[in-house]
Amino acid sequence: MEGIVEQATLQLMPHSKSPPKLKDVYIRPNITAGKTRSQGVLEAHMNGFRFTAYRGPTVDVLYNNIKHAFFQPCDNEMILVLHFHLKNPILLGKKKQQEIQFYTEVGEIATDLGHRHSMHDRDDLAAEQAERELRSKLNHAFDSFRKKVETLTSNRQQLEFDVPFRDLGFHGVPVRSSVLLQPTTHCLVHLTESPFFVITLDEIELVHFERVQFHLKNFDIVFVFKDYSRKVAMVSSVPMTSLDAVREWLDSCDIKYTEGIQSLNWAKIMKTINEDPDDFFENGGWSFLTMESSSDEGEQEDDEDGQQYEPSASGSGEDFQGSSSEDYDSMSEVDEESDYEGELGSDESEGKDWDELEKEAKDADFVKPGWELDDRIDDRKKSSRKRQSSSSQRSGNKRRK
Repeated sequence: MEGIVEQATLQLMPHSKSPPKLKDVYIRPNITAGKTRSQGVLEAHMNGFRFTAYRGPTVDVLYNNIKHAFFQPCDNEMILVLHFHLKNPILLGKKKQQEIQFYTEVGEIATDLGHRHSMHDRDDLAAEQAERELRSKLNHAFDSFRKKVETLTSNRQQLEFDVPFRDLGFHGVPVRSSVLLQPTTHCLVHLTESPFFVITLDEIELVHFERVQFHLKNFDIVFVFKDYSRKVAMVSSVPMTSLDAVREWLDSCDIKYTEGIQSLNWAKIMKTINEDPDDFFENGGWSFLTMESSSDEGEQEDDEDGQQYEPSASGSGEDFQGSSSEDYDSMSEVDEESDYEGELGSDESEGKDWDELEKEAKDADFVKPGWELDDRIDDRKKSSRKRQSSSSQRSGNKRRK
């Protein structure tokens, strides 16, 4: 099969020596058909490992085909892992596999122990204590196996196990779900769930951050390898709160990184580079990412300046309040003066003294709304008096006659 390199024969440990071994471990990917997991014994021999399933075939992994070996303790995890990232894939079943893992589930064993010791539910504190003891026991067993393997291979193919730094981990989506990615001395890995994720730091030429904007909650990380024929690796949906921690980690590893607000078409970019690498570097190489970062920062600064300038265009808050109060005071003063002048009238501007104004005011008092009514009453009184006088004259004339 294409891509499969034939391995040498495994050299077993002499019968006089007992090989280091781990019992009751599972292998991933599964080597048996169906959903039944393959459990067995892992042994370390002269030039490689041999996994012997209780029900199924054996699997040999040679030391010289292991590119990276990882030991992940079960602290804050439900499984304890020994993971091997291979240089060349091997054939398991009918598929090529480059990631081989041996693990033990801690939570499942802790539950079984609880039912084994008592017919009733155990006390919570006792259960937690039993789980802590089990975790410590399993960590010690796997760590002891790891140290024996490193001692065994010290004179030949030196095999060292990397331990992930959980404190430096950050969440992201390397394949299809959000997982915890943890740096090691030589790699960035995710080993808890399948599909596994392993990137060798020495093979990275550049890291680019996409969608880095202050109003977004997530950003993407693109890993560009020194081998331009390889497809770039991407981790999407990394929380923006992890940006500073990722920057510090890359700085500590001396890995160059750039930032931008846009998502780039990396398939097209890598195709252009592979067509003419010399022309790519003659025209500045990866400087276009730096230029994009600087232009993006400039645009963001312009946007911020524009947002700050908008209030001043219509007057800043303080300026607007100050000018409006001054305008209001001046307008009110003008209104008061105009009203005052209106009350005094235009006659004051002609220079009349107070006596003349007082006389005009008295004359104006005679002009009242009830003036016409008073005149009518006086007229009626006068007409009634005339009628009385005329009637008295008529009666006097009759008496004379």
